[in-house]
Amino acid sequence: MTTYQYYINLNERGLFFADVRRESDGKTVYEIHGFDIFEDGYMVHPDDLSGLQSYLIDMSILPIKSELKRGN
Repeated sequence: MTTYQYYINLNERGLFFADVRRESDGKTVYEIHGFDIFEDGYMVHPDDLSGLQSYLIDMSILPIKSELKRGN
């Protein structure tokens, strides 16, 4: 099972930037710029890991058998 980490890089007054990285090599596999992912209902709030994981699996960005956790 491949593990991915979700990092919130910026969350201030109308600005949001986050990314998802493969834990094994730190390669970024997905970036979030802005609030569209929340407005479209894929994520309920910035820490909604299950919503993000479901979305990324549906988009074939993450494998079905993967783990997504919050990065340090």
